[in-house]
Amino acid sequence: MFKQFVCFAFMILLAGSISFSAFGHGDASTLLEDVNKDGVVNIQDLVLIAGSFGQTADRNAATNPDVNRDGIINVLDLVRVSSSFGETGEADNSTYHDIQDYVFDKSCANSVCHAAPANSANLNLTYGLSYQSLVGRTPQNPAAAAAGMKLVEPGNPANSFLLTKLMGPANPAFGAKMPFNAGSIHEAKIEAIRKWIEAGASEDAQLAGIGDLSVLRDPAETFEVPPPPPPGQGYQLYLPPFKIEPGTEREVFYATQIRDENGQPVEGDIFINKVEIFYPAGSHHFILYRLTEEGIGNGIPSIGVAPGIGVNPADTFRELDTADPQALGNFGIDRLFVVGTQTDDTVFGFPDGVALRLPGDTVYDLNSHYINLLGSGELHGETYVNLWTIPEEEVRYEAVEIFVSNREINVPPGATRVAKMDWYIEDELERRGHAQNTAVNVFLLTSHMHRHGELFEINQMSTGELLHRSVAYDDAPITLYDPRVVLESDDGLTFRCTHNNYDTEVPLRFGLSSEDEMCIIFGYYYVPTESAGEQIK
Repeated sequence: MFKQFVCFAFMILLAGSISFSAFGHGDASTLLEDVNKDGVVNIQDLVLIAGSFGQTADRNAATNPDVNRDGIINVLDLVRVSSSFGETGEADNSTYHDIQDYVFDKSCANSVCHAAPANSANLNLTYGLSYQSLVGRTPQNPAAAAAGMKLVEPGNPANSFLLTKLMGPANPAFGAKMPFNAGSIHEAKIEAIRKWIEAGASEDAQLAGIGDLSVLRDPAETFEVPPPPPPGQGYQLYLPPFKIEPGTEREVFYATQIRDENGQPVEGDIFINKVEIFYPAGSHHFILYRLTEEGIGNGIPSIGVAPGIGVNPADTFRELDTADPQALGNFGIDRLFVVGTQTDDTVFGFPDGVALRLPGDTVYDLNSHYINLLGSGELHGETYVNLWTIPEEEVRYEAVEIFVSNREINVPPGATRVAKMDWYIEDELERRGHAQNTAVNVFLLTSHMHRHGELFEINQMSTGELLHRSVAYDDAPITLYDPRVVLESDDGLTFRCTHNNYDTEVPLRFGLSSEDEMCIIFGYYYVPTESAGEQIK
């Protein structure tokens, strides 16, 4: 029966009755339907699913026929592959891809070292070339070659010259420690490379127990302070440096105001058309909130003050207590979402004539979450936010923020579970005070999970079209839409988060620490200006 289904699906595709649509994957996404990772979705992927039909998924296998990551291979996986025939994509949801992003790209692959034109030691470590340049290759160093070493020997870290160079060779004939004249890389990154080699140096596998390489700051890494927008073009908000001790994580709030070039609070509303967020490595997320009149009246800026957190003792921080998260105010009542990111250099603009209206003279709450669980020294976090503005007369449509969280997460130990939630436009229009026949034009969506999250998908409710996919909990892609995704009042979004719990002995639930889980979509839409006036309270 299963083979009949495969043949039937293939015949449908040949007949041309299934339409294809590009998913618009970001740099951190992957084409899950390409089961055998050959770069294209085709009949071979259907055969792999059919051959494993009814089996429980093995999340550590080199090929994973459980396309929708619900823990079992079944007809749903066959349908998804059939619907994606002809799609192409890079196999980049892997430990090797993380090593490329956070080690090679960051510390090795530059024009004077291991990239063109230098290609030092005849080694190119740029994306797409590094794997073939390393695995199974003989090093150019004569002593290492004579010793029978390989640059990377799968399963044998001790005989892998790459690891030897990163750790610092004991044999002077092996040359200098790498990166050359650039300091060391984080010890946890070196350990990740060792584990990757020991496990077989796969190009596609995602290994458990590696950790989040994106939050690791190399010892000599420096942070370049970004300039603010010129006067009259925007404003800069700043969360000053705070301390994160080794072996800990810390989430803080810092209250501030938007001020003009003379240091005075800005009167009236401002209209944001572009956002830039910059911070040094180590952050799990940054969110900019604005406090409502009720939140200010409730004294939120002075609740939970924790002395000793700031590098400068004069800076006042409030620290989140995960056991009492509402102590610093209720979301949607005391504070409202403005913008957020998980990427240290985030820049995105709104469509022409679209802007987010914000009150200039209110209090803004800057929320930063830094992780130093694998560090051996004290880490300092800080954040700069540039808000670029346009004049009110240039605003044709007002942007409205989307922030929807599914807290119904419960994953038993040794299991995978899918949390699903729907966001109805009819309810959104009523909550915002928009006219009930208003069409919502979505132009940006992204997602947020913690480290047990392995798949996040957002679909349009009426058509089932996939609008956003992320398999990278630590750096979800920001998906921009041009043309916009138009959602009528009877439409909405459906989003699903897949979490696994294979490395703990307790149920996995919603929570605010990096070891808890989340399932959140955020983004922006716009409606005609005359329909949006009730959004600012």
